[in-house]
Amino acid sequence: MRQLDELREQLSDRDIAILADIERFRLLTTAQIRRLHFATGHDTIGAATRACTRVLDRLREHGLISTLARRIGGVRRGSASLTWQLASGGERLLRQLYERPYRRRYREPSYEFTDHTIAVAELGVQLLETDRRGTLELVELAVEGPAYRSFLGPHGAKETLKPDLYAITATADFESHWLIEADRAREHGPHLLRKLGAYHRYFKTGRYQAEHGLFPSVLWVVPDDARTNQLSKLITSAEPMPPDLFQICTFDGFLDFVMTKTLGVESLPLPGVLESTVTDGPPAGLAEY
Repeated sequence: MRQLDELREQLSDRDIAILADIERFRLLTTAQIRRLHFATGHDTIGAATRACTRVLDRLREHGLISTLARRIGGVRRGSASLTWQLASGGERLLRQLYERPYRRRYREPSYEFTDHTIAVAELGVQLLETDRRGTLELVELAVEGPAYRSFLGPHGAKETLKPDLYAITATADFESHWLIEADRAREHGPHLLRKLGAYHRYFKTGRYQAEHGLFPSVLWVVPDDARTNQLSKLITSAEPMPPDLFQICTFDGFLDFVMTKTLGVESLPLPGVLESTVTDGPPAGLAEY
């Protein structure tokens, strides 16, 4: 305990923020950490990357973080392709700092887990970058566990909806709520149908609508148009669902999609905004897109 206290005194606020973000997203690449914490104060991306790498190496020497054996993008991309996770020392330090009772174990994850987790992190990093640029406000961002929603399904059975991200984006006058799925085109039809059904059952409970006055846009982020077509056909073939309950975009088009929907007028009016400023919207209970 004393050793952790002494180490904490050696760490800057940025060091702690880096550890917290690695814990939050579970895995982050060097490039993603650079974009989150070294975006200013450097003349070039190369200089920012070198500064970021020095800090990460120092945190690794303290036993707070570690790299995965597999690089994202290959060896040729150098340090920017390293993937970082908390080490046991970092987990203990954050647990002590935030007075958390639980303990998480860290080990080398599978390729599929790594690929999906980094993809989810990339969407979150893009939203955080947009907020910091002032393009739109990111009111809330929750990753995996904190984004989950528990509810009672048919016959009182307890269910848990597990989106990859939950977010609220906003302008000065409007909010957009999001439940986001980062789809890597690995799940087959039956698994996707079960997910679609879970979102529909959660919608039918009315819990979110009662609290917020709308239901989030359920946004599926997919690799390409082929997956878009596959998912669209599944949605059409599923049990009848409210129009526009699901939205689909590609990873390359994710940020443009979110910004377009958030910056448009077809969003939830905040208190005090005249109703006349809102265009005709979708059926009651759905988020306006």
